Parts: sequence; C-alpha cells; structure tokens
Amino acid sequence: MSWQLTDSPSIRDVIAFPKNQTFRDLMLDAPSPVPAEQLRELGLAIKISSG
Repeated sequence: MSWQLTDSPSIRDVIAFPKNQTFRDLMLDAPSPVPAEQLRELGLAIKISSG
C-alpha cells in the first residue's frame, strides 16, 4: 500500500501504468487485437485452449 505513503486518495494517482476500471490502458489502447499479418510476420499463432 505504497500510495498511503504519499497521502494520495487513490492508488491510481501513483501507479506507473494506470488502467481504467476494465483494465485497459487508455494511453496505448492495450490490450488490443493483433492483426493476423503481424502474427504471420513474427511466426506466431494464437491457440485457444478449452478448459
């Protein structure tokens, strides 16, 4: 609880990479979908496991 050391009312005032209430980084629009072309270029694939 380091924000208490700064007398800040919220941890969001002192966190390095703040997120909104849905855990999205509004400055970088992250997380965001990755285009299939970029995945192919990097030799990556997304695998969805069930369970």
